[in-house]
Amino acid sequence: MKTKKHYTHLLFDLDHTLWDTDKNAGIALVELYRENNLQQYGIADYREFVDKYTTINNRMWTDYALGKIKKSYLRTGRFELTLKHFNINDKQLVEQLAEFFVNRTPSKKHLLPHAVELLNHVQGRYELAIVTNGFAEAQHTKLKSSDIAHFFSHVVISEEVGYHKPDPRIFLHTAEVLNAPIENCLMIGDNAETDMAGAIAAGMDCVYLNSSNVIHDLPVTFETDSLHKLIEIL
Repeated sequence: MKTKKHYTHLLFDLDHTLWDTDKNAGIALVELYRENNLQQYGIADYREFVDKYTTINNRMWTDYALGKIKKSYLRTGRFELTLKHFNINDKQLVEQLAEFFVNRTPSKKHLLPHAVELLNHVQGRYELAIVTNGFAEAQHTKLKSSDIAHFFSHVVISEEVGYHKPDPRIFLHTAEVLNAPIENCLMIGDNAETDMAGAIAAGMDCVYLNSSNVIHDLPVTFETDSLHKLIEIL
């Protein structure tokens, strides 16, 4: 196992790794439910709405990462399928909710515990970059609204470079942009299928932020269940 002295560049995933996606999206979804008066459409319990949306959204993001669906369908399809669960077929409402969500959610600023502490710890010791599959317009807003954009020299977004994690080419592209040997880069992320599998395929060391203690057989370089413990590694 390598030690921290071998690394010069840290590559971070954004959603669920630094930016608290569950909390921020949850707040935005409650606002969406109330401000769009979804109760009048027969959705009596906002918690059921949020739970159903979250299940569908997670599945569709996996499909998006694997190239099975396009961004345009992910953007609206997650709301279309959620509304269908409640027997609502309203294309105008689907577009309304999709627009509301992509505009409202990125402005939320909650980060995962110890995210800023970790970034302050590694700033100046390594060059930092973001590698994300998120929507370009949303990711830049998230970084600014949560006040962490200044930590990163580069933000590599899949839809801008044409490769989605776990495609190893996005990791190789990032190393090239950073002018860094692949062996000096360390990928940090929460998703085994996209962050870890992709980095490993690219020959890049990786840290699996496994806060849910997911059972896996991936040969990750490091594994931790919190950002606070990651400070000890770095």
